[in-house]
Amino acid sequence: MARVPNIFFEPLGDTYVAQFYGNMNFGDSPALYAGRFQGPGDIYRTLLLFDLSSPRLSSDLIPPGVTINEAFLRLTIFRNLIPAGTNIFLNAYQVLSPWTENAVTWDTQPNFNPLTPVYSAPVSSGLGTIEFNLTSLARGWFDGSAVNVGVLITGDEVNDRLVGFYSEQFPNTTFWPRLYINWT
Repeated sequence: MARVPNIFFEPLGDTYVAQFYGNMNFGDSPALYAGRFQGPGDIYRTLLLFDLSSPRLSSDLIPPGVTINEAFLRLTIFRNLIPAGTNIFLNAYQVLSPWTENAVTWDTQPNFNPLTPVYSAPVSSGLGTIEFNLTSLARGWFDGSAVNVGVLITGDEVNDRLVGFYSEQFPNTTFWPRLYINWT
């Protein structure tokens, strides 16, 4: 069955943090990264924040009292250093503390529970898109049972398998991260 979202949201904020560059901010980068690049101490994580009150697909907001049937985050991969024939998981975590796109660094990254991903998406070598099912998290943001301070994406942090995505600073908006929501 094809997904037919009622609405989509582009990020209110998106950036990455890099362990090797612990005090640098990458809020103006056209790219986002997750995983390990070149050895221990070179880990990258992506941060995304969506405001469910500012849609891009429609001028209508999600009406009060509706049910969110599905919410999925779609990222477009432009760089993939996963060896052919290898699969990894990219993990999405609920962010637990506030952060600011143009200020956050590895050293100041927000809290999250590394033991409990919201969703784990398998990925192998190659380009294209990857989707994360964020339905339960988006429901919580919408009904107020979860504080909306974003999502953190991690990759393989043990082996060198970096994955890169386009950010909202990339000139072509069709490649930007998007949170799609279907409701009734």
